[in-house]
Amino acid sequence: MAKILDNLNNKLVNVGLKPIHPCTIMFYYIPLKGSISYTVLGTQMLTPELYENVKLIIVPKYISLTNACLLNSFVGTSLYLFSRPHLLKTPPKERLAFCVFGSSMFNLGSMLLWALGRTVAPDSTPLRFVIGLSGAAGLLWLATKYVSVIDSQISSKPHK
Repeated sequence: MAKILDNLNNKLVNVGLKPIHPCTIMFYYIPLKGSISYTVLGTQMLTPELYENVKLIIVPKYISLTNACLLNSFVGTSLYLFSRPHLLKTPPKERLAFCVFGSSMFNLGSMLLWALGRTVAPDSTPLRFVIGLSGAAGLLWLATKYVSVIDSQISSKPHK
């Protein structure tokens, strides 16, 4: 079993991903899954007609694609923020609260932006899809850049 995991980890590293380990699952792969869900959410918000007949294999039928993507994105964003250096010295309860707040503001703010954008977007489904995809990718890039700037400004003093 260890040999299989070693082979898998080597292949992951060769393609530029991190090896499988409990920490990388929690703070790399789940946030990665969240970013994919966030991108699907962005395209789904602007082109819901493309996702009308999507059947989710693992998710129960009563949970919509929007809610499944939002939940995955929320969890992924929260775990991404939780692992950032600027929050490492924050007490655990505050750290969790900051991560939940940051994730909520990012995801729900994005949904509001996409909902407003849908009202002014052209009637072309392919164009709206590209707008949703590029908008989600752009917001993810901007958010990670913003968090990186905050991380780069941390000091060695603990937060008060």
